[in-house]
Amino acid sequence: MLSEEQAIQEAREYLERTYAGEYTIVLPAGCARKYSWAWSVVFDTQEHIDTGDDMQAPLSCVVYVPQDGSPVQFLPTAFTTEETAAFLETGVTPERLRPGV
Repeated sequence: MLSEEQAIQEAREYLERTYAGEYTIVLPAGCARKYSWAWSVVFDTQEHIDTGDDMQAPLSCVVYVPQDGSPVQFLPTAFTTEETAAFLETGVTPERLRPGV
């Protein structure tokens, strides 16, 4: 199980690698929320904050950090709000989005 500080650090490292040289990542206070299976971490870019220009904002502004140490990933945008919560609690992709189901 990861602590909040560890989840935020993992998210920061992932995002800084992903957006290296492109954006300055900002993880605001209260950015992490704990679920049974993973942490969700919300972020923004300094460029978006400074300009208000949506073209400087991330397309997806949430990553998830699995509690078991699996790699950080962007939260799928095809999930409904309810599916997102269920996914973060269990790690199971909604049935409607599983290939071959």
